[in-house]
Amino acid sequence: MARTNWQIDDEIELRLVQPDDDEALFKQVDATREQLEEYMPWAEDTKTAANERRFLKYCQKQIAAKKLWPVTILVNGQVAGMFDFHDFDHPNRHCSIGYWLGKEFQHNGVMTRTVKEAVKIGFNELKLHKISILAEVENSASNAVAVRSGFHLDGTLRGHIYSAGEFHDANIYSLVNDQD
Repeated sequence: MARTNWQIDDEIELRLVQPDDDEALFKQVDATREQLEEYMPWAEDTKTAANERRFLKYCQKQIAAKKLWPVTILVNGQVAGMFDFHDFDHPNRHCSIGYWLGKEFQHNGVMTRTVKEAVKIGFNELKLHKISILAEVENSASNAVAVRSGFHLDGTLRGHIYSAGEFHDANIYSLVNDQD
């Protein structure tokens, strides 16, 4: 894929992650740490901008291997969070998505708009057939994004995600490219 930037609307742009996004992304992680740690175990290990930079360098290798498609979400030019396609199953043309947003950017429809447009990129540019979202049952915001983005609730997986020191049930959502 030659493109590295995607303009979603007048406010939102997606850009393939770059190692020099480390400081700005870490700032958002740190400001949103309490909420992120509740649902995303990786947040506990992201204690410095250097931790974030190591992760972003790892992302570069995963992009090259076609195992990850991580983008930085920019809102009016400011780093706001991340979105990614991961767990690619290339023969069957499906993957999962993950996302997080800094607290100052939440509750404005940013993530729903991002997911809707990223799905179009996944179907049209990455030639995916099916995209899934896994969200802890208790994570009402993430579940709401899945529903507002048109995903179908396929079911609930019992004790599927380990976070905040215990196992949690997870809703699994999917969206299929009907144009295939």
